[in-house]
Amino acid sequence: MRTLIHVLRAAAVAAIALAAVFFTSPAYAIDKVVLKDGTVVEGTIVREVDGFVWIKTNVAGIEQEKLFTPQEITRVTRDAGAEPVSSEPVVAADARTPKPVSGGPKAAVITLGSREPGHGDTIGIDIQAYELREMLPLLEEELGTDGTGVVVFRVTSGGGLLLEIQRLSDVIHNEYKKRFRVVAWIDSAISAAAMTSHCMEEIYFTPQGNYGACTGWSGALQAVKGRGLEEVLYMMEKISARGGYNPLIMRAMQIQVPLSATIDAHGEVKWYDDATSGEILVNRDNEILTFNAETARQVKFSRGTANTIEELQALMGYKELQWVGKREKGYTWPISKAEAWNLNWRKKVHEDEEKTQLYFVTYQRQVAAAASEPLETRGKFVNMARATLNKLREAVKRNPNMALLTFGVFTEEEVKEFFDREEKRLRDLMR
Repeated sequence: MRTLIHVLRAAAVAAIALAAVFFTSPAYAIDKVVLKDGTVVEGTIVREVDGFVWIKTNVAGIEQEKLFTPQEITRVTRDAGAEPVSSEPVVAADARTPKPVSGGPKAAVITLGSREPGHGDTIGIDIQAYELREMLPLLEEELGTDGTGVVVFRVTSGGGLLLEIQRLSDVIHNEYKKRFRVVAWIDSAISAAAMTSHCMEEIYFTPQGNYGACTGWSGALQAVKGRGLEEVLYMMEKISARGGYNPLIMRAMQIQVPLSATIDAHGEVKWYDDATSGEILVNRDNEILTFNAETARQVKFSRGTANTIEELQALMGYKELQWVGKREKGYTWPISKAEAWNLNWRKKVHEDEEKTQLYFVTYQRQVAAAASEPLETRGKFVNMARATLNKLREAVKRNPNMALLTFGVFTEEEVKEFFDREEKRLRDLMR
């Protein structure tokens, strides 16, 4: 009887929930964006700035937010029956958005990695969620908080730590994309770098750009397999949804599976998990997918190829952008305050990476030397050890993942426990 009561109660709750869904659904507007190729995208328009339209849609039960440029749009219709809106620049309904000003929106290039020696390009070491969060206030200061600012992530990285991918994706998706128009400009995005970039809807390539080869490795170059592989595949399915990409694309970059595609009469790309159903062979069944600039453009994964910020600006649909920052030798774009901080942080982290192991070994030796000294002369050695411990602390503060590589600890709590334990160890030596 108790079981029957529980079943009936659960059914009643489900019925009430279902009734609530059907009752409230008519209250939601159904907006339409009609593209120049004839495609009609239905959903809810969440943002409009200077003719750019962000619309939230539902594809196969997965909610996605898509961006369309003025050049792609024929008209916009609200609530299915509203009067069409011209594809000319639209003033955003958000009262915080100012009228367009001379010079266009403000934009900044933020590098995720670099080909320059000494700057570092490893995801999870030189490129971290911590780093991106620290730059947000600087970017808001330079680009404004009205939603018109543009952040271009110039990606040059050969990969890195798997544990940082979700963190980076969360910061970009949940924090950056809510504040700015965010695009990826791919110079080289291999493995973890491609997986990090995959949450960005707009991806452009440089002429030499490459993207993919997202195989996971652990230990002595052992490929991730079994449950570990399944967890990574699932994580990237969710991140693919954030960027609006078919999950078959990333799957072909992670494991050796075939992939083909067909572009229909409306310009829509249809993907197939075999080598023959599509008109375009994208990946053979015994290879790991890596796009170059041309293959990415061919299947519309890339929105275009740009060698300069001027070319990129045109591809993004802007006649003019205000690229913030100062011109610096060796860079083809202005260096903003945020990017200057970013470059300095990565350079310091790269130096720390080389020194941290030395700090750790030196610290252990200094503690041992202090313990062997008489109490009356021990203070000098303890002070030396404490100075080295502080260097370790600063290195970990700049780069939390350094603690994993150096001390073998994972969480912030474990890091705190490590330093608290060592501080107590030094205090006990003076008793």
